[in-house]
Amino acid sequence: MKKQIREQILYKRTQQSPRDKAPKDKKIIETIEKLPEFQNAQNILIYIAIHGEVDLSQLFNKYKGSKNFILPRLNQSDSSLILYHIKSLDDLEKGTFSIPEPKEDLEKIPLEKIDLAIIPGVAFALDGNRIGYGGGSFDRLLLKLNCTKIGIAYQFQIVENIAGEDHDQKVDLIITEANIIHIPNP
Repeated sequence: MKKQIREQILYKRTQQSPRDKAPKDKKIIETIEKLPEFQNAQNILIYIAIHGEVDLSQLFNKYKGSKNFILPRLNQSDSSLILYHIKSLDDLEKGTFSIPEPKEDLEKIPLEKIDLAIIPGVAFALDGNRIGYGGGSFDRLLLKLNCTKIGIAYQFQIVENIAGEDHDQKVDLIITEANIIHIPNP
């Protein structure tokens, strides 16, 4: 089931034209900016868009002088994510799976310093469950984070239900171009 959802949504996401995608990205960024969780956060875990994900580079460029943006780098020895503070997109290099990652000589940031996590996903369910790319690295990271976790997606990436597994970690809210989905506490 997850594999089928992943394939369908990844295909749809990569088929969006830049003309269709740009206004959606802008709307999502505007929504993020209005959130008290974002306004009050100093150290924000963010991602660099790949495979048609919501592009948050404008958010980064607008706030990089007043907020600290933290990006994960995959540790190949144990598939964990190590967090680094980036000040510029020039701080990135092509990493594992050709995903842009922070250079290793940047400042490492401990998990407990993260005030807000902005998380990508292939699909999100209304209960906060998430489908990623299948490696589980973000799930292991989310388990250790003690902050608000925001899933970022296009409206077509929202599904009614995703059968969660023991290791799957939920987000606290989901932002799309159409709305904010608040996840009820269990």
